[in-house]
Amino acid sequence: RCPQLNRMVGGKPTSQHLKGEAADNTAGSKEETGNSLHIRANLTFDQLIDEKDFSWVHVSFKRNGENRKQILPL
Repeated sequence: RCPQLNRMVGGKPTSQHLKGEAADNTAGSKEETGNSLHIRANLTFDQLIDEKDFSWVHVSFKRNGENRKQILPL
């Protein structure tokens, strides 16, 4: 995400989106959100943020340093 878009969407200046380390993902509905379950069970991640009852999730991965596997509500 470029700095201008980050400001427009209310992102923090330290957002991992600015580093290419984060993405927001949607499956359309909670019933279709097997992707967040798959991420939690099988992948290394830094943060998985439930933005809309897990039908919309933010997922991030740190290139450097420890990935915390944090699961957070918005």
